[in-house]
Amino acid sequence: MDESAEPGPDTLGNLNLRAAAALVQGLVEGGARRAVLSPGSRSSPLALAADLCPHLDTTVQPDERCAAFYALGQARAERRPVVVIATSGTAPANWFPSVIEASMDQVPLVLVSANRPEELLRTGANQTIDQERMFGSYPRDYHRLPAPHQRETLLYRSTGRRAADSALWPRPGPVHVDVAFREPLLPDARIGDLDWPSALTAAPQRPRVTPDPVAVDFMERKMAGRDGVIVCGRSTYAREFAAAVTHLANRLGCPLIADPLSGLRWGPHDRERVLTAADLFLRRHAGGPKADWVLHFGAAPTSRAVQNWLSEQGDALIPIVESGDWPDPSRHSTLAAHGDALSVAEALLQRDLAGADPGWCSTWNALDRSARALLDDGSLRPAEAGIIRALESALPPDAFLFVGSSMPIRALDAFALGRDDPLAAFGNRGASGIDGSVSTAAGLAHCRPTLGLIGDLALYHDMNGLLAAGGTDLKLVVIENGGGAIFGLLPQRRHPKFERLWRTPTGLSCARIASLYGLRHTVVESGESMSRTFALPETGQGPELVEIRVDAEESWARHQDLWSAAAEL
Repeated sequence: MDESAEPGPDTLGNLNLRAAAALVQGLVEGGARRAVLSPGSRSSPLALAADLCPHLDTTVQPDERCAAFYALGQARAERRPVVVIATSGTAPANWFPSVIEASMDQVPLVLVSANRPEELLRTGANQTIDQERMFGSYPRDYHRLPAPHQRETLLYRSTGRRAADSALWPRPGPVHVDVAFREPLLPDARIGDLDWPSALTAAPQRPRVTPDPVAVDFMERKMAGRDGVIVCGRSTYAREFAAAVTHLANRLGCPLIADPLSGLRWGPHDRERVLTAADLFLRRHAGGPKADWVLHFGAAPTSRAVQNWLSEQGDALIPIVESGDWPDPSRHSTLAAHGDALSVAEALLQRDLAGADPGWCSTWNALDRSARALLDDGSLRPAEAGIIRALESALPPDAFLFVGSSMPIRALDAFALGRDDPLAAFGNRGASGIDGSVSTAAGLAHCRPTLGLIGDLALYHDMNGLLAAGGTDLKLVVIENGGGAIFGLLPQRRHPKFERLWRTPTGLSCARIASLYGLRHTVVESGESMSRTFALPETGQGPELVEIRVDAEESWARHQDLWSAAAEL
C-alpha cells in the first residue's frame, strides 16, 4: 500500500479494498490484533481486508449484537482495542448496548460500520439510514470516511491509527468509524497481493497519570494518624497495585473493602486487612463505623450496603479519578485526587504516614469475622453461598471468570472469601445490564479458558451467544431459579403482579437449549458436591452448559434471615 501513489486505472472495487486495507493497517499499527466480523454486502471491502491482514486474528459472528459483545470480552481480556465490522443500515445499531457498556466501563473497541456514499443519503435508497454519530455521546471519537475515489490511502491509514489511539487514551472506550463505499464493492483479479507492513510488536502503553503533589499533601494531612478506610471498586488495575495498596493499608492501619471485580480478594499479596463480608455487616442496625477519611479507588462498589455506607461519610470521601466521572453518587466529596491508582498509592507510600489506633482496624476485622461466621449456620446460608465457595476452590490459578449481573455478581460479592491463588474476574458492570453476557464470556474464552456464571434470564437474553461460543473453551454455568430472582430480594416482590411484571419466568429448558446449539449439558442440584462443576474444560474440549437448579423461594427466605442476623451484629 503506497500512501503516495498516483491515481491509476484501478476499478472502484480495487480502490475500495486498498482503502479498507489501509484503514485496517492503521488499526493494527495502533495496537489492534483482533477483529470480529458480521456478514454484509456493503462491508465486503472491510471484511476482506481484515481477513487478509496477517497481523489480525479474525472471527466471524453472524449476529451483530453478539459480535460486539464478543469483541468486548476480547478487549477486556487483553486490554487492546478490538475491531468490530458490520454493514450499513440497522446492522451497526445492534452494537448499541455493547457501545454503552464499553463507554461506561472504559473498554477499548473500534466499531467500523460500512455506509452508502453521500449521493445516496436521504434519497430513500434501500438499507440507507442516518449513521452520523448514531451512538450519541458514548464513543470517545467519531470518524466519517468518504467513499474512495483514487488510490491515495493516507487518510484511511491515518484514521485507523488515530481511532485505535483514541480507544486507549486518554480515557479508554469505544470509537466509531463510518466508511462509505460505492459499488462495485468487490475487487477484480488485477489487484494482486496487498503489501502489509510489519505490525508493532508491543501493545501501546497508556501513559501513567501521576497525582498533583498538592493533592498528595492534602491526602497526607487528612489521613495521617486518623481513622480511615480504603475502598477498591472494579478497575483494570496494574499488576503491582494489589501489593502497593495492601502495603498502604498496613502503613495506615486501616481496613480495605475489596469489591470482587477489583481482584484484591484473590492473590499472593498480603490480604490480612482485606475485608470480604462488608456487604453483610454494613447492613447492621448500627451501620458501619464513621471514618475520618475514605480513599476510594475504581468504580462504585457492587454492594448496595457499601454504597449506602459511603454516602454516609460526607466529605470524608476522597475519590481517586484517572479519567471520567467521580465515583460519588452522593456528591459529598469536595476533592478528587487525579491519577492512576498505582501512582496514587505509590505517592502516598513515599510520605511519612502515621497509622490509626490499632483498635480501629480491629473493630472492622471483628465485624468481618462475625459476618462470615453467620454463613457457618446452614439455616442461614443461601444456595448461592455454596456455589461461590465451590467456584473459588475449583478454579485454577489465573483462570478467567465472567460473572453476570443481577444475582450472580451479588452472590460473588457477598460470599467470596478469597484465596492465595490469583483469579481474574470480569463482569459487564459499566451499565450493569444482563444483555450480551454469553457473548462476552465467549469473547474472553477466545483468549483463555473461561468459566461464566450467569442467571437463566441472562441466558435467554443472549442465547445466540452460545453459537458464538463454538470453538472456545467456555464452561457456562447457569443458575436456574425461575426467572428474575433478583426482584425477589427487592420491594417488588410484595406487589401482587410480581410474577407477571418482574420475575417473568421463561419456562425454557436448558437441556433443549444446549441440544439446539450442540453443547454438552449437565444438571446439578444445589447442595450437591460441585467440585467438578467448576473445573475448566481441557483445551480443545469446546463449550459446555452446566445448569444449577436453585429453589428461589428458599433462597429468598435464607437471604432475608441472613440479613436479619447481620443487622444484629
